[in-house]
This record gives sequence, C-alpha cells and structure tokens, in this order.
Amino acid sequence: MIENSENMNLSTIHFIGIGGIGLSAIAKLCLHNGYNVQGSDIKNSDTLKSLVKMGIKVFVGHNSNNINTKIEKVIYSSAVNSENPELIKAKNLNIPIYSRAQMLAEVMQKKKSICISGTHGKTSCTSMTSWVLSNDTKKPTTLIGGIDYSFNSNLQIGNSDWMVVEADESDKTFLSLPSDISVVTNIDDDHMENYGTMKNVEQSFLNFANNINEGGYFVYFKDNPVASRVFSHSKSNNIISYGTDKHSDVVIKNIERLPFGHNFVLSGFINGKKYNLKLRINRPGIYNVWNSTAAVVIGLLHGIAEEKIIYQLAKYRGVYRRFSSIIEKSGIRYYDDYAHHPTEINQLLMSAKEEAENRVITIFQPHRYSRTLSLYDSLCNSFKYADCLGILPIYAAGEEYESMFDYGKFAKDIKKKSHTDTYILSRKEISKFLKNITKEGDIVLFVGAGDINEISKVICKEI
Repeated sequence: MIENSENMNLSTIHFIGIGGIGLSAIAKLCLHNGYNVQGSDIKNSDTLKSLVKMGIKVFVGHNSNNINTKIEKVIYSSAVNSENPELIKAKNLNIPIYSRAQMLAEVMQKKKSICISGTHGKTSCTSMTSWVLSNDTKKPTTLIGGIDYSFNSNLQIGNSDWMVVEADESDKTFLSLPSDISVVTNIDDDHMENYGTMKNVEQSFLNFANNINEGGYFVYFKDNPVASRVFSHSKSNNIISYGTDKHSDVVIKNIERLPFGHNFVLSGFINGKKYNLKLRINRPGIYNVWNSTAAVVIGLLHGIAEEKIIYQLAKYRGVYRRFSSIIEKSGIRYYDDYAHHPTEINQLLMSAKEEAENRVITIFQPHRYSRTLSLYDSLCNSFKYADCLGILPIYAAGEEYESMFDYGKFAKDIKKKSHTDTYILSRKEISKFLKNITKEGDIVLFVGAGDINEISKVICKEI
C-alpha cells in the first residue's frame, strides 16, 4: 500500500465525487496500481475518512483550487454536472477528463472481465460471483457497488488475470465496458430519466449482451419475461439461461425455504457437461437463489470443482444494506435495505414477512422526486407485505421538485392500493413512532437508497 504522503515521481489522478460507492473503488484500485490519488466530494463521510487512512488526499467540497497542472487525469462521477468548478478548471488546463465508466474500462483492459448488470440484484450477484471465484487458488479483482462483508470493502484486490465488475446500466455506461462473461439478472422500468422509453432500456441491454469478446459467454435469468424476450434476439454465440423455467439451460428446482436462507437444486448442461448440484444459501429472499445461480454458473465455467462451489456458497455472508441486520432489542429485529424500486420493495417485504414472527414495520425513504413520480402507481402497490408503513421525506439527490409532491395523497394512495396503514413521518418522529407501535417478534425495516442507513443507526441507538 502506498504511504499517506505524496510521491513526486508518480502520476496524480483526481476524482470528483470520490465518496461515491463506484468511484471510490476505482480510486482505491488506482492507488494500488501505483498512482498518487486525490479527490473531492460535497460532504465528509465514513468513505472519505477510510480513503484518507489508505493514503488518499481528500478535499471536502468542490473547489477549482483543488485542480493544478500536476494532475495527469481527472475522473468524474455521473452525479457531477458540467458546472462543477473542478471540471471547468480541468478543461481550462487541458487536463484529460474521463467519466467513471471510461476510467473503469481503462483499468479493465489488462484483465479478462466478468460484467454483471441488471435492474435489480446486480450488486448481490457481483458479490456472490466474486465470493465463489475466490475459493479458487487465485482470487479475482472485484469492483462492486456496495460493501461486501467478505472483504469489508467495495474493492477486492485479486491475484489472477480476472476482474469481476458491477456494470451500471443507470446511465448507459455499462455499454463501454469490455467483457468476456456478461450477466443480466433482469430488466425492469428504472432510470427512465436517462432512457425515456422501455424500448430504449431493452435495446441497451441487448447491446450489452452483444458486446462480448470473441469466445465469451452471456448468462441471463430466463424467468424475467422482458429479459427472455429481449435476449431471444441476442447475437452472442454462447448463451446460458437460468431459472425455474423448465426450458432454461440451468434449471432451478426443489427450492426449500429455511430460516434466513434456502436449499435448492441446479440441474442442466454447461458446455455439454451435465450438472446436478444441491446447494444452500444462507441469505433471505428467493431473489438470492436466483442471483446465486448466476454465480454458480460462472464458477462452473471457470472449472471450479462442484464441491468447492457448494461449500463456498453456503458460507456467503452478503452485502451491506441488503437485508442487513442493525440490532435486536426486546425481541424486535431491525434491518436496513437499499431497495428503492417497487419490484425490489415488494420482494424485500415478502421475504421479511416470511421471516417475521409477528409483523413487518417499514420506514421508507423514497429516492428522487423524478423516480417517485414516474413509478408512483407501482410504488403505491408495493407495500402489501408491510403491516405498517412510515413514509419519510423524499431524498432529493439534488433534485428540486419539493413543492410539486403531495405526501398526504401519497399516503392515502398507498393505503388504498397496498391496504397498509401508512403514516407521514419527519426524522424527529421516527423513534417515538417505533416505540409506540413495535411489539416482540416484529421486524423493522429501514428501506431506501438515500441516507436512511445513517438515519437508522441513530434511531437504533435512541430506541
């Protein structure tokens, strides 16, 4: 690891938005590869503090003074707009500027790559794939859009010539990544502010499926009706489908729900070889069976022994903010989850209902006004498995539509469509609300993609 002091003989890379989960992983990898790394973000965070400990110079706030002629490259996150003072200064100094995806593609050039995408589940699937492959004598380098419990980071430095990368479809940047094995977990209607129509979403995923190096593989979840239809037009020569659909190449069957996990069987052919694996995953939610199947398929493509894959999957620990336990008090269990799309919320709450001894109490923070409005009807229908719901103010993520949103109507529409008692809460009201309503055997879920994870930590200390 590079010392926490600048080496004048090394090139310097500056990251704008370095505190983001995706950009911070690339920054760490560049540090490992021998660059001087520095960066800025709008506010301080645990991520920034951890980067400083690694030897990265961090600026809190974006300022043109953070950019100078000693910098070789400037990398920016998708959240950075064209008016950012550091971006403007870099352009004025003619410093080469790269998007996050462009820099990721550059660091991937020297490796063989596994790119995992999909509207839902790609973070967990990336984590599972990395974990399965890490049982081999050589581990892959992994960049993931979450904190993996197995290596307590969003970056694993490997010792093989393979990389496992979460490929973000939200802004279409996944189309620029080189890939030898690509996975799509599913296709759904999200990020319409960038795509406009579902037809455009589908075409981008099809382009992703076709953008595979010669001799590579494309793996997808056949149970997802959109993916099944779209990928029937794929030009890839080596396609492997998986799912409970009996026409899948790898069929998921004999699913048995366990406390916080599942047993299941995978049966099918890969490269002409017949497989029949009895597996266990100790993570709740049927979606984790689906995601882990893709990881198993990739493990088999890599020639990892069946018994090693079975052993490794049973030991899988998960990703932070994916049904993550916070604390248990007075027989009440508190969890945190990143779910923010209606499909994810519905699946999460269904899983929680299966695990709960009593009721499921949900505190939900909607993410972005644009997403909440575009998915409004679906959101109102997604809380059927919650016994009680508290709605927090929308996490704007820089958007300015507050005056347009009617929270009272939102609560009424949720109650009408999901048949769930729904309350509008401020942050200050959460602790009292939970103290008054929770009982032994309940599960409390803090749900959303904003800063609700930080809110939940404070609340769980207060109650």
